[in-house]
Amino acid sequence: MARNGSFLGETLQLAGAVGRAMGMTLRNFFRRPVTVRYPTIKRVYPDRFRGILALTYDKETGEENCIGCRLCEFICPPQVIKVEMLKAEKRNWAKTFTLELYSCEFCELCVQVCPTDAIIMLKTFDLATADRRELLLDKDRLHALGLAHEPSWATGNRLRDMQAPPKPVPEAKAGTPEAKAATKEAGKADAKEPAE
Repeated sequence: MARNGSFLGETLQLAGAVGRAMGMTLRNFFRRPVTVRYPTIKRVYPDRFRGILALTYDKETGEENCIGCRLCEFICPPQVIKVEMLKAEKRNWAKTFTLELYSCEFCELCVQVCPTDAIIMLKTFDLATADRRELLLDKDRLHALGLAHEPSWATGNRLRDMQAPPKPVPEAKAGTPEAKAATKEAGKADAKEPAE
C-alpha cells in the first residue's frame, strides 16, 4: 500500500512539474521576441562595457604610449600578454607586444596597472573568426584596433583615481569662501557614499 501511495505521489509531482513548464512555455509563446538582428541592428553598449583590448597612440605627438614596462604582462592571470622592451635614450618602447585574445579573461587588470594608458578596452567585441590564429594579436594589429573602435570609459589612470582615498581638504580660515567651498564639496562626497 505504501508503494502505491508513493508512486501516486511521485506521478502527481511529475504531472505538476510538466504542467508548470508547459505553462511557462505557453506564456512565452505569445511574447514578442527579444532577438537583435545583429549585423543589421547593433545593440547600444552600456557606459562601462569592457570589450576587446587595444593599444593607443599619444594624440599630441603621434607616438605609441607603450613604454614596454611589462606591468601588464606580470599582472595578467592567464599570462596571455608578452612584451619585449626596447631601451632608447629618451624613453623605452615596446619592441614586441603580443596578446593571445583567445585565452584572455577580460579582467581589466592590465588596463588598471598601465602607467601611460597604453592598453585600453574597447566598446566592441566584434572580432569573431573561425581561425584561432587570427586572435593572436601583435602590436600593429592592437594599434589598428585602437584606431578603428571607440574606447571604453576606463583607463588605467582613471581607474586608479577612483580607487585612491579622497584628497585632504586644505586648511582655510573659517568663514572664507575657500572654507565654505571645501565644506560643501565634503558634504557632497559624504552624501554620495552608500549607507551601511
